[in-house]
Amino acid sequence: MHILLNGTSLLVIVLFTGCASMGQHGQRLEKISYADASAFENSLRSKEKPSIPILEELFTQPVNKKEPCKIPTSQDQLDRNNFRAYWDGQCRNGFAYGLGRDIAISDTHHVEEITVHNGERDDYSAPAILYDYVNNEVTYSVRGEKFPEGIWMVQYFKNNSGSFHTAFRVRKIDKLGNTLIIDSSPLNPELTLYNYDTQVVYKFMESSAPIVDPLQVVSTAEILDPKTDIAGGVKIVFNGNRQVHHLQLLGTQQKEVSLPAEYIALLKDKYAAVKIMGTTANANVEPARKIEREYLYMACNGKHSIDGLDNNIATKICTWRNQFETPYRESLVKYNEIIEQMKQRAVVVEQQRKLQEQLAIQQNNRREQESKEAVGDLLNTLSGALGQVSQQLQTSTDQIQKSYTSFPSPQITPMRLPGSNNIRCLNTGSITNCRY
Repeated sequence: MHILLNGTSLLVIVLFTGCASMGQHGQRLEKISYADASAFENSLRSKEKPSIPILEELFTQPVNKKEPCKIPTSQDQLDRNNFRAYWDGQCRNGFAYGLGRDIAISDTHHVEEITVHNGERDDYSAPAILYDYVNNEVTYSVRGEKFPEGIWMVQYFKNNSGSFHTAFRVRKIDKLGNTLIIDSSPLNPELTLYNYDTQVVYKFMESSAPIVDPLQVVSTAEILDPKTDIAGGVKIVFNGNRQVHHLQLLGTQQKEVSLPAEYIALLKDKYAAVKIMGTTANANVEPARKIEREYLYMACNGKHSIDGLDNNIATKICTWRNQFETPYRESLVKYNEIIEQMKQRAVVVEQQRKLQEQLAIQQNNRREQESKEAVGDLLNTLSGALGQVSQQLQTSTDQIQKSYTSFPSPQITPMRLPGSNNIRCLNTGSITNCRY
């Protein structure tokens, strides 16, 4: 078993750090405060905090053991019709002891768990592998010293009417009940991550699918109410066109805004915690895989049997997974074909995008060139017109000056006033001044 961690972390980093100060239509966005961005989480945390459930300590006697040999059970199992339990292992001090397999069967369920018992009370910290044959699930768990601390890795199978699917869930819980979850599948390009602090769920999605549509959602970050799974507060979306959108959810409406850097840093930390958990999950459940290998080596050697249990049931654990191998391979081939087609389509889309960018650049350059040429032509026209006007003004000036200098000097006939006998006249150029 493995957990699928695809390589889209960079996209989520882009999601958190991408600029969202401008809207998709070029408008400047409202930058909301940290208090406004976190208002939804604060409203959820103001409610009563759920209490950590108490671990059941119920036991039952295996039907295949004559001596006292109690094994853990649950009230749900005890209430089922025709419930019976078996223990394939040793007994000590009235309890199951050592490496073995718990088998629980009723009219409505069939689960088996490979684990290690300590011969006393239930050892919560023991590694375990649980097979659920009715729901087609296998769970590997390595638990902490105290309930509910531990890490679980589950593989689900669905094989109905020719439709096959398999998926993984890794879940880690600390002693306070805070939970980190990763859902993935080798047959689905989407990876979903949850950071749940018992009152608020931070949900992240990232897709490794080839981008065939500029509006295709690549990554998201949103806040959920854990009781209703309804999103609220704010949401971040990163599209195939490399655009980041910060959205404020207002009931059934949403508004594009710009989130403060402090709030984006909070989301980044929540995301990083889940991602780190996923990278260490396989190593953390290795103790469970180890005891599984050791037990199956003993139980599936062709000679092993369990008293009072039909051999087909006793050995089912050895071959149960085989039924999923062929449909898994066939589904994987189909899935890879779809992804390959999407890759080819993505190449075409990318080429078209680059071509459109080049055409836009060329058109812009052409418009700029045409604008420059138009301005140049206008300047040349204005220059020519100004030259003509200047020439005309110069010609007019010359004509005026010529006309002025060629105009004959006025002849002044002095007037003789009564009583005046002497007249003196002074010539200055073409002007004659006379005085009595």
